[in-house]
Amino acid sequence: MKAAIISFTARGALKNRELAALLRKKLSCTGYSFYKYALEGQTAFREVRSLTETLFSSCGLLIFIGAAGIAVRAIAPFLKEKDRDPAVLVMDEHAVHVVSLLSGHLGGGNDWCRQVALLTGAEPVITTATDLNGVFAVDLFARDNGLFIEKRERIKEVSGRLLHGEKVGVYSELPWEGELPELLVPCEKGGDGLLRPRLAEEGEKGDSGLPECGIVIAAQPQAVRFPVTCRLIPKDLTVGIGCRKGRSGAEISEFLQTVFQKFDLDKRRIARFASISLKEKEAGILELAFAERAPFLTFTAQELEAVPGKFEASGFVRKTVGVDNVCERAAVLGSGGGRLLVPRQAAGGITIAAAQRMPVIRFYRNDKGN
Repeated sequence: MKAAIISFTARGALKNRELAALLRKKLSCTGYSFYKYALEGQTAFREVRSLTETLFSSCGLLIFIGAAGIAVRAIAPFLKEKDRDPAVLVMDEHAVHVVSLLSGHLGGGNDWCRQVALLTGAEPVITTATDLNGVFAVDLFARDNGLFIEKRERIKEVSGRLLHGEKVGVYSELPWEGELPELLVPCEKGGDGLLRPRLAEEGEKGDSGLPECGIVIAAQPQAVRFPVTCRLIPKDLTVGIGCRKGRSGAEISEFLQTVFQKFDLDKRRIARFASISLKEKEAGILELAFAERAPFLTFTAQELEAVPGKFEASGFVRKTVGVDNVCERAAVLGSGGGRLLVPRQAAGGITIAAAQRMPVIRFYRNDKGN
């Protein structure tokens, strides 16, 4: 992940340099200072709006050193979605306070706020209600477990009920471990296909005691539902890709869609793409990975050859790239030894396969104890 620190004054430039040096031990970080005060090693800028526009789409963390109002006005035109915006912090030039301003959970802003506070001695300022009240945060839980939130507006529904002391149900088709946070009620599917609390509480009101609102962790949309459901989709698929040189991102994306429709799979389950190292800079695959917001991993022919299992072999492919099958082997290796769910599919010089590895969901008591 890339980070950028933006400052506006001479004192801010000094603090910028200090903080950038500390953060570079953790991630790639560049300091930007107003041109009048830029120090050696810092990038000078004149207009903060155009700079922010560039950084907003290329960085995962932005730190403004200066007034909060400047930061708010700078980022306002470029806000998109909770799961797409970078984390944004604001710190005063004396490092008295550091504020988590944007993407506190999904972008990791609250975590970075605490880390920057430790590095600088500043007081962290976090205003997220679930953090302040020690309440389970479904968006943070989803991020930590690699789950896609189907309807982001349901985050407020779950959080609001928990903050008001209401119980929220949990049903998972995936194995889970840990201790359920307070007010979360484990539920199971009965013989009639309907949900019910796993352990009904004595004296609980209602016919079944089922909470009105609940979290469902399931890959398929036809899974059981609560009256108000927040569905979390596991990112459990690794897509292996092989292609002739020059295939466009649009062509690969169209074939991927065809394959996923054929096997009744949801693209939101894609955790990563994988291929042979010869395709490391293949523009079409990189374009697809960027569009799907998933990492792209590559492996050498020797690494792919060593993957255990039975795969569809091709003498032509072996002669061309040094291994008999790219997409299936890459999918299995990229998934960490998962099950080959979609065998090699080929069309128009593109091959696609998919492997599934079932994640184990981890719950933490009271949102990691915060």
